Amino acid sequence: MKKVGVLFLAFVFLMCLSAMPVLAADPEVEQLKGEVQKLLKKIEELEKKQAEAQTKAIETEKKVAEVAKSAEKVEKKVPKVDLSAQIRAFYLNRDEEKDRDYRNNYFEIYKLRLTAKGELGKLIQFYGMIDANESENYAVNLWEAAVQFTLLPELIVEIGQTRVPFSRHNFTARHQSPVMSSDGNYFLPSQFKDALRAVNPYIGGYRSSDAFKRNDYEAVVKGSIKEGMLKYYVAIANEDRSKLNKVWNLSGGFGEAAIANGYSVEDKRGLEYDARIEFTPTMFGFKSEGTVSDPSLRVKQTYLGEMDTMTFGIGYHHEKHLNGADQSKYGTGSLSRDAWAADFSVEKKFGKYITGLGLGYMNFDDTHFYQTASGYDKGDAWTTYVDAHLIYGEKLWMGFPGIGVRYEYVDVDGEYNNGAGETKKDIVFQRFGACVSYWFNNATRIGIGADYVKADDALEAYFKDKKWDDSTIVWYVGVYAQF
Repeated sequence: MKKVGVLFLAFVFLMCLSAMPVLAADPEVEQLKGEVQKLLKKIEELEKKQAEAQTKAIETEKKVAEVAKSAEKVEKKVPKVDLSAQIRAFYLNRDEEKDRDYRNNYFEIYKLRLTAKGELGKLIQFYGMIDANESENYAVNLWEAAVQFTLLPELIVEIGQTRVPFSRHNFTARHQSPVMSSDGNYFLPSQFKDALRAVNPYIGGYRSSDAFKRNDYEAVVKGSIKEGMLKYYVAIANEDRSKLNKVWNLSGGFGEAAIANGYSVEDKRGLEYDARIEFTPTMFGFKSEGTVSDPSLRVKQTYLGEMDTMTFGIGYHHEKHLNGADQSKYGTGSLSRDAWAADFSVEKKFGKYITGLGLGYMNFDDTHFYQTASGYDKGDAWTTYVDAHLIYGEKLWMGFPGIGVRYEYVDVDGEYNNGAGETKKDIVFQRFGACVSYWFNNATRIGIGADYVKADDALEAYFKDKKWDDSTIVWYVGVYAQF
């Protein structure tokens, strides 16, 4: 269009010049005509170059689109993998234990963990953890591993050795707990560990038929509805049966269950069932935790102010964990454990301060037999806990200072007779923990704390007769690092 206009003006101009014979012979007019023709030629050349440039730009855009499309295809085929390493180290000042009559002090690496987590497109996610722990004499073990298929946010299928979806206790990432001593049974004196063999309330990792086990070999179907307002988990796992630590004796301590002649525990005969539902009031501004989408099935007790969270949860568990027991002795030949869990967690930032609160309750039916004066009964176990933390949400130098506290109560059915005719009921202990931490991020920090444990009722009487300390305190300095 521009060219037509320019040509038209030039034509009019030339016609005007030709209509002026007086000026036709003027050399200046002839020169002007030549300049106009040159100008028209330059305009034509410029328009040609502009058209070529536009053509090249269109071709370039097409090539960029093709490259992006090819890159997307490659991205879908090549897995994305994140690698991390975690270490937990302590200086410990331990109280007396059943086989040691003095306090001892030492440095120790509690855990070294290597983790790989990644995805192959939007459909497949995976992760694996390899641990070397103090409790395993630093033998390298597969801790957890799973493959996850995300069909929809509301429908995700996971298969592997992973966290049992029963309670928040199972999901909690312990290295991020504000109280470091809530990290498994590492801080418990040996007399408390031995007295609680049937339930192992602090066990870490897969431990066959233990009531409080944190992971198992299983298949999990899970989903997130309404952007995490409602989350569900349903799992079937190996049914692990064992005769070990199934009987509490009247004289104290756990022992094996007697198996009837011709019978066996029939390990892996059936399946274990677990289910859990969680609710987050997202309508009030709380964010849903990413447990469903995360193949490692973990939650944090603190997000260091990254988001406000609130989660209500209930869970159910069923497993037949003993078969073939001597009915003439125990009155029944098997133990099937049914368990319920209810828990609540909230973390919210008020101004510069991050506050958190957690509550939990778990009840397990038929975890063991216990001996009485008249024979044997089926025993139950239950526990409750409360923890809280306060963290300053702005950096002081390089990190965030904070404090956490925790209280736990554990009650296991059992009786103890001291041989003098006195019988005490219930194997009970209470546990208190406190820790002051300096957080560099939510996975790396330094902490100083104490863990106090006190036996009550039958457990206290048993310890006193054995001349073991029925109340102990452990002081510690801990360093947790992840990179």
